[in-house]
Amino acid sequence: MEISLDEEQVLTLFAVEQGRVHNDPRIPRPDWEKLAEFPFGHRPAVARLKPLRKARLVELPDESEADANGVRAWKLTDLGDRIVAEYREQEAAAAAGGGA
Repeated sequence: MEISLDEEQVLTLFAVEQGRVHNDPRIPRPDWEKLAEFPFGHRPAVARLKPLRKARLVELPDESEADANGVRAWKLTDLGDRIVAEYREQEAAAAAGGGA
């Protein structure tokens, strides 16, 4: 199976890996990414997560992993972990090749 991701989707995968994308059931559009440079420190992640969920790269843990307010951090699936690792390998190879 071939998976094609755009730059924004790759950045979202990295944000999920870093624990910055979460689901907060207290608000109408519950999926948000924490960003220091974005106004109010958050930006919506619903649309960016949709293709990643469809490709089974990210998942929302069950409610047992929620904090006291019901907030859960999105997680990478095993496939998502592999995609992130492959992307890092490609970036490292490109950086090593570009420096020669």
